[in-house]
Amino acid sequence: MKTIELYLSAPEYCHPYFDLVETDDLIRALESSKQETLTLMRQIPPEKENFAYQQNKWTVKAVFRHIIDCERVYAYRAFRFSRFDDTVLSAFDEIQYIENVDVAFQTIDDITAEYVVVRNASISLFKSMTHEMLRFSGKVNDYNFTAEAIGFMTVGHNIHHCNVLKTKYL
Repeated sequence: MKTIELYLSAPEYCHPYFDLVETDDLIRALESSKQETLTLMRQIPPEKENFAYQQNKWTVKAVFRHIIDCERVYAYRAFRFSRFDDTVLSAFDEIQYIENVDVAFQTIDDITAEYVVVRNASISLFKSMTHEMLRFSGKVNDYNFTAEAIGFMTVGHNIHHCNVLKTKYL
């Protein structure tokens, strides 16, 4: 059960992501969602890699790319906050990120390998944080976040998109 402090340490738009995480152990949650995501990635048949369930929706590979891109940004933010950096960080446009990358030339195996590297780096980063580092509150635009909240948001965001892939793409 996640604590009320977690919900208070991030804006309300993050709460649905927190709700998807079944443990209050961040490292366990990162590891578990990594395994579930890898299982899903390995189940993608080649004919579905470039599939979008509707016009103007991302392909399967683009959804995984989005997960990776967001995790990189989230980890950077958590790193900054864990170092007690109170510089206000800016937002990013995740739609622009996907529009400016061509996933067609990448295989699902390429994307899977990159996902593993990024997730392992995130796990290592969060493992290195003390309680004080996890609880330091920084600002992204006008919203306060702790590094811990960003970690749980990373997991919940990952789970959310995997759920979308399972229900709308496969």
